[in-house]
Amino acid sequence: MKRWKNDFNVSEALHTAALGNRMKEDNPLFASFYPEEIADWIAQLKLLRGVPLSSLVGDEMQLPPESIRFFYVDESWTAQMINGALSIGTHCTKAERINNLFAETVRVSGKRNIRSPRKNSIHENQMQFYRENRTETEEVILTGFLMRSRLVKLWKGLESSAVDQNGTKLDILRMDQLSGETMICIYQGEITGLRIREPKEGLRFGAHENDRMIRVRDVKSGNEGVILSGKTVQITANEQGRADILSLAGALEKILQTEHLTSAELAMELIVAPGLAEFWRED
Repeated sequence: MKRWKNDFNVSEALHTAALGNRMKEDNPLFASFYPEEIADWIAQLKLLRGVPLSSLVGDEMQLPPESIRFFYVDESWTAQMINGALSIGTHCTKAERINNLFAETVRVSGKRNIRSPRKNSIHENQMQFYRENRTETEEVILTGFLMRSRLVKLWKGLESSAVDQNGTKLDILRMDQLSGETMICIYQGEITGLRIREPKEGLRFGAHENDRMIRVRDVKSGNEGVILSGKTVQITANEQGRADILSLAGALEKILQTEHLTSAELAMELIVAPGLAEFWRED
C-alpha cells in the first residue's frame, strides 16, 4: 500500500477524473494507477476475513458447544466496514480526493475478486477441479455457517458442500478454522441443503465405537449394505490383542443365516465410512 502511494501520480489521476474519465477497468490508465492488492484486500473483507469473532457472534450463548448457526452476509454491513477500511489514512484533502476517486472502483473490483482468496489457496494439484465464476458481474447472495464442535478439532480437513433450492451445487468462497473448535464457511449463493463430512481418508475397517460393536449389514443380493436393525456383533480379540476374525466370521454367518461368508462380504461388514451430517432448510 505504501509503495502504491509513493508511486501514485495524483495530479494525472485527478486531471483524468476532471475530464470525466473516471477510473474504470477499461480505462488504459487504470492498470498504472490501480494496485491489484487493494481489490484482493477488499475481497477478503467481504468474506469477513480479519473480522473478530466477537463481531460475528455477540454472545457465547449464541454459539454454544456442539452447535451450528447459519447466516446471510449483510451487504450493507460489509459496505460500511469497507468504507471504514478505505478511510484509513484520510488525514488531508489530498487523501480524501484520492479516496473519492477510487472508492467505487475499489468496491466493484473487490466484488469481482471475491473468489480470488479461495483460488489462491488451492493447491496446484486441485486446480483441475476449480471452476471460474459464471456470474462475476451479477449481484450474488453470500450465505454461510459458523460451527462450534469438537469435531473441528478432532477431524482435520472437514469437508462441506451446499446446494441451493434448485439442487445446484454452490461455490465455496471461504472455509477457515477460527479456533480449536470453531469454523466458518461462506458460499456464493443461498444455502438450502448442507453436508458436512469426515475427511474421506478416514475410511477404515473396524468398529464405529470404542466398545468394538459393529452394526450388521445385509448381504442378500439387491439389498447389500443395508443395516439390519438391532443386529450387532462385538469384535473379540485373542491373547495378543489381535482381532479374532474366524470367531467374528462365525458370528456373522449365524446372524445372516448363511453357510459361507466371503471375504468381500466380511470386508463390507467391517468397513467404517466417513461420518456425514446433513442439514436441510424447511420453508
